[in-house]
Amino acid sequence: MSLHHVILGGSGVVGRETAAALRAADQNVTVVRRSPDPESGPGAPVVSADLRDLDDAIRAVRGAEVVYLVLGLPYRLAVWRRDWPRVVENVIAAAKVEGAHLVYFDNVYAYGKVDGPMTEDSPIRPSSRKGEIRAALLQQLEVGHERGLELTVARSADFYGPGASTSAFNSMALDPVARGKEPTWLIDATLPHSMTYTPDIGAALAILGTDDRARGKVWHIPTAPALTGEEYLTLATGGGLRHRTISLGTMRLGAPFVAVAREALELSYQNSRPYVFDSSRFESTFSMAATPYEVGIVRALEESRRVASATG
Repeated sequence: MSLHHVILGGSGVVGRETAAALRAADQNVTVVRRSPDPESGPGAPVVSADLRDLDDAIRAVRGAEVVYLVLGLPYRLAVWRRDWPRVVENVIAAAKVEGAHLVYFDNVYAYGKVDGPMTEDSPIRPSSRKGEIRAALLQQLEVGHERGLELTVARSADFYGPGASTSAFNSMALDPVARGKEPTWLIDATLPHSMTYTPDIGAALAILGTDDRARGKVWHIPTAPALTGEEYLTLATGGGLRHRTISLGTMRLGAPFVAVAREALELSYQNSRPYVFDSSRFESTFSMAATPYEVGIVRALEESRRVASATG
């Protein structure tokens, strides 16, 4: 049965992959972006809306049966503190007006420092300021759920994939390799570190929005067994390029001068201890296997090379 799906944050890679998966399943899709850019890919109409405005949020989800909140905000603490609570409050209100099922795409920041694999049952114990914000958003959503919001939560590990411009692995490893430069890993390349492939995120979110077994629960999106940073970089380079590691000390030295390093520093624990993400519950329930890294990295690298060739 075809439903009306509205994707909030359709200009990002997760929004694009979700729209593609839903269209492939013959679902009715509307993409919502802040900018009026009409280029959303074939078959999906575009709505321009600022989700920080309640009226815009209500207008954006009008007629929706399933709403996906996959929005990405600028990676700055001040922006997150200011905008995320308002966006989530407005989306909750808009979804309730329509009686729509909200599928919320989350990261793992709210788990904080976890000993052992992260699972859907891992406690919410943030150990960073961004993690505290994500935990507070979960509380907002839970209150909305208690007041009648139909809610499903999906989480992924750090992601990578074709055109994933906000992915650390894409920007630090795949894009440099595509230009013949050495790739980089953060802090400790000998530790296991899970990564989720973005087409798998889109496929999984489409399942969560269309399969009644998913509703009202938390799910970890299918993610292949973790490799080490060295193993990822070997796959990316074919063993033919040297790679380097940026130490924690170097990050600390650069933080006062480099905004990205400053914003990422509080989450450095994710690269200085094992970061292992368990998605077995989703995989066994919905019979979906994660894309192997040997396949996903090749496809993502092909796209990075295409972009590098096109841009000179």
